[in-house]
Amino acid sequence: MPSKTLYSQQIRFVSSVRLLSQTTAKRPLSTLQKSVKKTVIVRLKNEVEYKGKMKNVDSYMNLIMTEAEELNDGKTVGKFGRVILRGNNVLFIKLEDEI
Repeated sequence: MPSKTLYSQQIRFVSSVRLLSQTTAKRPLSTLQKSVKKTVIVRLKNEVEYKGKMKNVDSYMNLIMTEAEELNDGKTVGKFGRVILRGNNVLFIKLEDEI
């Protein structure tokens, strides 16, 4: 009998962990879409970074940025009015509240 009780406790624990992880997990695309019009830093796979306001993002994580600056070691090396970045080349995106 005790093993059956232990088994049922394990099942309850596993299902509560699954439920907790489903409610606390963030969806990256939703987070990005909520951050439109905020300042972001985007690092590409070739180690180039851009900082600017994210104007739009799509389901492929392609980005349109305005007031964009190209950064090298945290220093501005170029300024651009508008930059379009292909999502396939993006390594990570740092949101304004994390900068």
